[in-house]
Amino acid sequence: MIKRLVALGLIAGAAVSAEQSQPPYLFLRLNTPHGLVTLAPDHPTEVPNNQRISLQICIKAKNVADQFEQPEIRALNQHPDYYKLRPPANITLSVRRVTAGSRQEVPFRVNSSGGGKDLAIWYVSADIHLLEDKDVRLKRAGQFVEWMAAQVPEDARARLLSGPIGRGSLVSYFEEQYINNPPGDYEIIARYTPSSPQNWKGSLVTPPVRIKVTDNGDFFDGLKAKLAAGRNR
Repeated sequence: MIKRLVALGLIAGAAVSAEQSQPPYLFLRLNTPHGLVTLAPDHPTEVPNNQRISLQICIKAKNVADQFEQPEIRALNQHPDYYKLRPPANITLSVRRVTAGSRQEVPFRVNSSGGGKDLAIWYVSADIHLLEDKDVRLKRAGQFVEWMAAQVPEDARARLLSGPIGRGSLVSYFEEQYINNPPGDYEIIARYTPSSPQNWKGSLVTPPVRIKVTDNGDFFDGLKAKLAAGRNR
C-alpha cells in the first residue's frame, strides 16, 4: 500500500512538473561569443566580471498565433519619455548574491536594445552589470581620469582633465561606464506582468537561474591597453 502511494505521488509530481513546463512560460538566454545559451536553474553559467551580462528575457508561447505584449524592460539608455505614450514596462529582473546560507539582493544597471519575436518566442534584451559601492566606482574612475591626464602632460586637454569641472564631469561619466561585476555566485529571476487587456492575461516567473562571475581583469586596465594600442598604430 505504501509503495503504491509513493508511486502515485511520483506520478502526480511528474504530471505537475510536465504541466508547468508547457507553454506559455518565461525563460532566460545568455548572449555569448558562441551564440545564445538558455540558462538552466541547476547549471551555473560563468560570466566575466568586466563585461555586461547580455541577457534575453523570453516568452515561449503555445503557438505563433498567441497574442502577447511585446516584452519591455525599463533601461538607462531609454529616453525619459519612452513610456509616456505606451504601456509601462512589463518585465522586471531581480539579482541576488548567493553565499553560504543567504541570498542578498544586489543593485544593477540595465541597458536594452529592444526586442522582437521569433516564431513562438517573444523576447527583449537586457544587458546588465552588477554594481559595487559607488565610492569604489568613483575612486576607480578618478584613477583612470588621472591616468588619462598623465598621458598628455603638455597638452591643453591635460589641463582640462586636471581642472575641477572637467575632471568631475569625466569621473561621473566613467563611473557610469565602469563595469566590475563583483566575482561570486548569483541567481537571477525575471517576471512578466502584462497590462494590455486584449492580450494574454496572467503573470510568468522564471525559476532562479545561476551565474558565476569570474575575475577576468579590471575594466579600466583593458581600456588602457586598447588606448595604448591605438596610439602605437
